[in-house]
Amino acid sequence: MAGTPQGMSDRSALVAEHGASLHRLAAMLTGNTDSATRLTALALAQAPASAGARELRQATVRAYLRTAPRRTERAVPTDVRDAGDALERLLPRERAVATLRLVEGASTADVARMLALSPEKVTRLEPTTPGLDAALIAIGDRYALAGPELDAELEPAVAHAPPAPPAARSRWWWAAAAALPLGLLAGYALSLNDGAEEDLEADASTTAPPWGAPVDLTEAGFELDDGEPPGGAAGLRLTDTIEVAAGRTAQVELDAGEAWYGGPSATFAVLWCDMPPADDPNLDTPTGEIAVAGTTISVPCAGTQGTPAVSLDHVVALPPTGQAEVRVEGDLPPEGRALLAIFAENSDFANAPLPRGDLTVGPPVPEGAVTVDDEGPSMPYYSNLARRVALLEIGPGSTVRVWAGRTGALTVMVDGVPVTDDGDLARHSGAAIDWREQRPDVRDGRWMIHAPGMAREFTVPAELLPERGRRSATVEVLAEGNDEHVQVVVTDAAEEQSDRAALPRAAGSARAPELISGHRLVGAWETPMDGLERELLDAPGQSEAFWLMLGADATERSVPWLPFGEGAVRGAEGLTSLWIVSEAGELSRALQESWMMGGQWAEVDALPEVDGLRVTAPATPDHPLGTLLAYEPVPYEDFDFAAAAVPTSSWLTGEEPSNSRFPPTSPLATISGDDLDEDGTATVTLRNGQLGARIVTEGRGRIHFELDGRPVELLQRTDGWWSSWTDRAVTSETDLSWGGTGLPGDVELTVTVEDYDDILIDVFGP
Repeated sequence: MAGTPQGMSDRSALVAEHGASLHRLAAMLTGNTDSATRLTALALAQAPASAGARELRQATVRAYLRTAPRRTERAVPTDVRDAGDALERLLPRERAVATLRLVEGASTADVARMLALSPEKVTRLEPTTPGLDAALIAIGDRYALAGPELDAELEPAVAHAPPAPPAARSRWWWAAAAALPLGLLAGYALSLNDGAEEDLEADASTTAPPWGAPVDLTEAGFELDDGEPPGGAAGLRLTDTIEVAAGRTAQVELDAGEAWYGGPSATFAVLWCDMPPADDPNLDTPTGEIAVAGTTISVPCAGTQGTPAVSLDHVVALPPTGQAEVRVEGDLPPEGRALLAIFAENSDFANAPLPRGDLTVGPPVPEGAVTVDDEGPSMPYYSNLARRVALLEIGPGSTVRVWAGRTGALTVMVDGVPVTDDGDLARHSGAAIDWREQRPDVRDGRWMIHAPGMAREFTVPAELLPERGRRSATVEVLAEGNDEHVQVVVTDAAEEQSDRAALPRAAGSARAPELISGHRLVGAWETPMDGLERELLDAPGQSEAFWLMLGADATERSVPWLPFGEGAVRGAEGLTSLWIVSEAGELSRALQESWMMGGQWAEVDALPEVDGLRVTAPATPDHPLGTLLAYEPVPYEDFDFAAAAVPTSSWLTGEEPSNSRFPPTSPLATISGDDLDEDGTATVTLRNGQLGARIVTEGRGRIHFELDGRPVELLQRTDGWWSSWTDRAVTSETDLSWGGTGLPGDVELTVTVEDYDDILIDVFGP
């Protein structure tokens, strides 16, 4: 060779400057010279040439935590006579904290950063045994190398250590890099952990493990605590624990209770086993079998000592109820045991995990796939969530691959249909679900990311896929707390050019009356229902109109926490929601009962400024044309009752009602014109609860409704005023409350009639 490569020269400089101090630290952590040499070599081999002592020390400590066995109290000596015995009893994180705090002199804050823990947990982990610092120093003196002896061992180890991988901070790589276990404990070979590390301070350049690599869920809570399963982990709650001895069976009654939306909660099994020596080819790795309801379910073992760690593969769906028999096949060690934990989904709505981790570059995108990364406009009901949208051509084999480098939650929809669904959304429409499809990390139409580096592939519903060729589809992504750390890839797909030209104003719609329910039509536009934003030409003033979309109804396919299929109109003042109606008959109800309109214009932080108005119609399969309607409220005094269409909440006197919501007889109370005082007012006392009214009127007029002296909230946009909005003789219906005023006992209903010559009001309730 003509000379020494620059990289090797830089590495030699790091070895010369930091090798001795790092090897001593590694020796105190591992209590083993060979293990200390491997840890030090790996840290130095991966470090950038500019790495300082602090960065190298952190890398060494984290390498130790990745590779050290996760012990339980059963696996260590119980006879403690001095500080040396206490040192042998320390769990890996306790030993790391003790070494850094008692010997290295690191502050609590520094240790918290290096171990990715809270300062409070560091304080709890710090041992208080007198003389422990001296015991650690003695270990360092005994096993650490220095001088020529260190050079002879360390420099070749660094030279042969693998270079920094694409995901230098991911546990999966450390497992592949270490050819030998770090040590032996109680006759067990201790291999390295799989998974991906949560790293609060990872560089923005860190990348993901290969697609499908298992992710360690230890920090998501799946870790034995003093030999017992956690009470909760990754959004699940512990419901039962069963210990299974070698060669025996155990019985367990499955009963997870009900989910928040009704029906039984999804149930999952996690099995921890004492593992046999990993280097004995004659021994079979233990695995669990659960027999219930005529089905046998296989459950892989996680190690009681942390290897292998719990990943999603270890969290297995079970029937929510039934008598189950549990047994463990394979070779448990002598006196070994297996511990089965039964978990269930929490009974309330799932909360997204708090942000943790900073991986930003996902796995390689496969050939023939498209990444969804175009920023989409915000929506009123989830304006705090980042939204991406893409118009794609998908094929018969299209799937959605999602990866997240930070914890949080993710919703992916294809043409408005959530694909981040394990079947539980069907319950909202009363359908049964298959327990076999339930996943511990998918809930309420959202993928819950409990550990950085998680990845999952979701199928696209068959009705959205073409039998052959391609079809157009809109893919939407909603990210909760992790937008820059998310990758969404659609396989068997290609980008499609979208027509986002400004929408000209239409002459009107035969299905949309000009005057109805106190409103005047002031604009109509035809727009594809594809989730893409387009400019509106010749739009009215922003604050003057209420917006509705007359088109294919997407609400039943929507995620339950996204109201109305979620479309929006955007202007300089912010956003307002669209009420999606599939029939013209729903227009009057939406306009008259203001609670349905979803709200007024709302300001949204950091919303890009825009001139004029823009609309985003919710994505619907096949992207049909929808009619965007702008209705302007007309003051009561100026409204043309004679020219207005009869609202669909009314029917002409003498006709049979087609959509009555109340029984034909037995009202709680009846108010007629004879009951009104000289001010046109009458008051009745009713049982508190859900109330509604059937009202017979003719001519022009309006009625004010109050409950306990306050205007009816369901008519809040009109301050409690209701009208038939037609001068024809009609019978009309309206809701007055949902569940009453919230106060115990009775409630007073007060009506004040204006302009009507005669009225008849039947009040219905609980």
